[in-house]
Amino acid sequence: MRRIYIRNAEQISLQQPLSEAWMTAPTLTEASWATSVDPDFREWLSAAESRRLGKILKRALVTALTALRKAEIEQPDAICVGTGLGCMVNTERLLETLCSEGETMFSPTHFMQSTHNTIASLLAIHTRSHGYNVTYSHKDLSFDLALFDAWMQLGQGRIHTALVGGYDELTPSYDTLLRRIGYLGAAGQGPGAEAAMTMLLSTESRNALCELAGLRILYRPDEDELRRAVETLLATSGVAAEELDGVVTGVNGHAANDRIYEWLTNTLLPGIPTLRYKHLFGTSYTAPAYAPYVAAHSLARGFIPETLVYGGIPLHDTAPRTLLLVNQRDGKQYSLQLLRALCGD
Repeated sequence: MRRIYIRNAEQISLQQPLSEAWMTAPTLTEASWATSVDPDFREWLSAAESRRLGKILKRALVTALTALRKAEIEQPDAICVGTGLGCMVNTERLLETLCSEGETMFSPTHFMQSTHNTIASLLAIHTRSHGYNVTYSHKDLSFDLALFDAWMQLGQGRIHTALVGGYDELTPSYDTLLRRIGYLGAAGQGPGAEAAMTMLLSTESRNALCELAGLRILYRPDEDELRRAVETLLATSGVAAEELDGVVTGVNGHAANDRIYEWLTNTLLPGIPTLRYKHLFGTSYTAPAYAPYVAAHSLARGFIPETLVYGGIPLHDTAPRTLLLVNQRDGKQYSLQLLRALCGD
């Protein structure tokens, strides 16, 4: 299987947009939910186009175009998108109009921009890409499945570059629903938030941030299966567990969620520093997209920001070389990713 690299990764979130300023000067919020900090979209879009597109579409487009520009690539071979519920703002506008005005009075723009795959389609139109284009909508594993799809196709030589992104937006009514089902609003939990992160994967290592050395998706594994999956992932990449510089987890302050991560790290990877990111980027169905983002930039910069450290195990004194990323949903669905720093590739 071919080696696969993360050439670039860009974000719009609660942090300064299209920037890695969060690594040294992070923005922290005490709000229970918050919208993303947007750049000036006029630098990328005309006034007419900006008015026509919803914010989630603009965020996806701007992060994608920035990632492609920095990697000096115009057209990706594939576009793989993960989203929880897609373009919620336009979906709500469409449904509200149908309820108040009847089925014959609604905006076609809101309808066209309300579907989940609108985002991937828009990216294809703007990059003039006619290749593989797919959208995954599977709650907290939406981005991971999109990444897995691209990783498999790159590894098999079907494509050479792939745009992979995770996008979600949050409205007051959507926030209320997520709190009713217990996904948000637990005592001590960090903010609910929106997500927009796009990375470019490639089989070429030139100017890459790091290598995506391995990826596994598991459904309802028992402890032994999960242990074997971690051991196999590390062994296949020639990495010993004690060589890991950190385990990036989805800890977010929700007790039920965090207990699973704490059990996993204490049982399967004792003594390895535990890292988190959702206190900086918030919780959403596609917040896991920020895990490879923070890991890739930490490996590329040669240091792990102290703000990511969770628990009492200190970071290693040397520059990080390998990071294991773990994402889970209700202890049933798991994603394991192994990122490795480049060594003169």
